[in-house]
Amino acid sequence: MKSSGWAKTSSYDYGSPVDPGRFLLGDAVLQDIMSSVAFKRLHDIRFLGGIDFVVVRSPNAKRIRYTRYQHSVGVAYLATIYADIKGLDIKERQTICIAALLHDIGHAPLSHSLESVFLEYFGIEHHKATEEIITGTAKIGEDLRAILKWRNVNIDRVLSVINGEENSFDGFFSGPINFDTIEGILRSYSYIKNAATNLRPDAVVRAAIERCGDRSRRTVDAFWLHKDLVYTKLVNSQVGVLADRICKQIMEDHLALFSRNDFFSTETGLFEKLPELRKLLTSKNFIQTCSNKIHFPVPYAERRFYIDDAVDFYSKNDHSRYRQTKSPAFLILDESGLLEKDQEGRRTFFDG
Repeated sequence: MKSSGWAKTSSYDYGSPVDPGRFLLGDAVLQDIMSSVAFKRLHDIRFLGGIDFVVVRSPNAKRIRYTRYQHSVGVAYLATIYADIKGLDIKERQTICIAALLHDIGHAPLSHSLESVFLEYFGIEHHKATEEIITGTAKIGEDLRAILKWRNVNIDRVLSVINGEENSFDGFFSGPINFDTIEGILRSYSYIKNAATNLRPDAVVRAAIERCGDRSRRTVDAFWLHKDLVYTKLVNSQVGVLADRICKQIMEDHLALFSRNDFFSTETGLFEKLPELRKLLTSKNFIQTCSNKIHFPVPYAERRFYIDDAVDFYSKNDHSRYRQTKSPAFLILDESGLLEKDQEGRRTFFDG
């Protein structure tokens, strides 16, 4: 695998994070992986699950409603930046880039929106699915495993890096400031109504690696605050909570249609079984329609993200500096409409 040769740019295209020609030409092993059945499946897995269909009913109009395929390519691109800056040898470069490219290979249709249902009733979630695909235990991963073996890829090492079991590559797979989160959070930020930012995933990665001066600190800190906004305005918004809940509820109501193998299916296949769900998610009156179908109260985990300025940015003690809280909360329905309510009784309204 050669150096990517990509130059710094003033923009980042979430629809096409890299120039495909240069990307594939420079990294033949990645080209082989991207041609596999399992990786091409990610074209039909939306990035934010049910939320995608609610906030972007017509994807072609705004060129968004992103996929796990696009996100995975973006994460691999960020890994090549790290490899270039660090001057990794060919084996280490191969490991980090393949792990980045395959980190989401095991996501189910509608991703996190349905994962808890698959886990409860069929005993599978995306970490286990990732391992089964990469090792070829799952049928859909057979050609991918053959590609990895043919390319002499250390499959166990790749899995160890993906799972964060190996504390290598400066925590960019296991720490709070990691390739996956950087790309995913800033991608998610583009879904928020009237949101604008100049922060780019590649710039955050470079700042987190180099940590040169106050500009690097401000860049990485800004990313962490963007993460808080994504959870507040999108993931834990009324729409976000309702989208996840209705996906789970409708699948549970039709469990007889599903098996464990559906975890490795696509959203096209899912909606063939649940046409009602797609119609509901893309409804112009989503909140009202959902309210008539959902069982309340709806529990969810309210997450907030903050920076502990007492911890030195340059010490790279990111687990201590970049912090989060998680507390149980409920979405309830009362006479005044849908409300979010946390343990202290605070109520906030979705403004989308």
